[in-house]
Amino acid sequence: MAPGFHSGVTMSRLISRARWRVHPFRFFGSVGITVSLCLAASSAVARSAGSVIYALQDCNFSVAPLIADDQHNLYGSTFNGGSGEAGCIFELSHSAGGWKESTIYSFDGPAGSGPRGALVLDKTGNLYGTTAGAGAFDRGAVFELTPSDDGVWAETVLYSFQGGSDGAGPVGALVFDREGNLYGATSGGGSHNAGTIFELIPGQGGWAEKLLYTFTGSVSGPDGDIPAGGVVIEDGKLLGATESGGAYGGGAIFELSRDGDGYQEKVVFSFDGGDGLQPNGDLTLGPGGAFYGATTYGGNPAYCGGAGCGVIFRMVKQVDGAWTEDVLHQMNALEGVSPVSPVSFDSHGNLYASAQSGGAYAMGTVFMLTPAPTGFWTATLLHAFDFEQPAGKDGRNPYAGTLFGDGKLFGTTCAGGIYDDGIVFEITPPKADSVGVEATSLVRVRNAE
Repeated sequence: MAPGFHSGVTMSRLISRARWRVHPFRFFGSVGITVSLCLAASSAVARSAGSVIYALQDCNFSVAPLIADDQHNLYGSTFNGGSGEAGCIFELSHSAGGWKESTIYSFDGPAGSGPRGALVLDKTGNLYGTTAGAGAFDRGAVFELTPSDDGVWAETVLYSFQGGSDGAGPVGALVFDREGNLYGATSGGGSHNAGTIFELIPGQGGWAEKLLYTFTGSVSGPDGDIPAGGVVIEDGKLLGATESGGAYGGGAIFELSRDGDGYQEKVVFSFDGGDGLQPNGDLTLGPGGAFYGATTYGGNPAYCGGAGCGVIFRMVKQVDGAWTEDVLHQMNALEGVSPVSPVSFDSHGNLYASAQSGGAYAMGTVFMLTPAPTGFWTATLLHAFDFEQPAGKDGRNPYAGTLFGDGKLFGTTCAGGIYDDGIVFEITPPKADSVGVEATSLVRVRNAE
């Protein structure tokens, strides 16, 4: 990540004995809930300068967060479109007129289809990522893009998933360790078709996959089920989230620890609905060494048809190694429905995120959470997307996390813009000291398992 930049469905719900049980969903589904606009006045609305810096065309449906290089150029992907109709990788670079877009690679199927996780840059400027489909066995792939002096990028497929025990449908961002190995997750495959955690190890003959863990297919727990994003490395351990499973069936935070030549998995927190339901995307390392994320549903059952509109949460590691969860904010329909991970931070510790839908126009929002001395976090609505105005230029439905850098917030929407293929947007948030409303968000702490 560049200096100064910080990264960050249809549901069936059964409630039994105050426990939430859900069927696994896919991130690209429609939200099957009725949104109520009877809201309490718990949020501030800030006047923030925002603009569309690029309207996606041909390449469309962006569902992955942006990243930035050392020159503050932006890189992103789209799930669809391009010359091969299988998704694109694009670059936005600074120019005299603002921003210039270049499609640096279009997928064609055999080399991958449908990139949906954030890209990763290595020290020499190569890009790494995953595709949800295609590859040699049509089960997804891990790829590398290498730039040449003439500006052309060459793609190399590092690994093609076979859909069996090795996994299928990689999800979320990859992460490097200090030795240059890559770690990631799949949402399918494995011995129970409930997803896997894998490692890719470079060698003279190419990259070799090592299966670290396969989830057990326990939708209702006690193990996690179906990784929601990639993993993060914390003190030599791997930490991630599953969208279902756990003790209450509402998703879980898991930890993988080295055990000899392998790894031992442990569920360190289970979501029960009130503290969130169905975590999504990648976790973000934030202030105080804690990890932050979002859930698609859960929180206050007074909103979003009883399912809750989602929460922003924090995972804090205690001295004894146990993890506790703080619910920093429970969403309502005006602030946004189904907030998206990864979240991002500015240098003051303010948190930024987007929501897939909801807001004044039911097309999604961008918001800020500001820490307060009492421990409560104050929500400030920065933008409510309105594709209808002005003249169809605004985006709609941000399905990816946010990126903060140079005092501005960057992100994408999966649709909207003048071509209705999505946009890349830029928002200048208000200064932290200009936001001053009473904090009414609930902070709820529950010990992890």
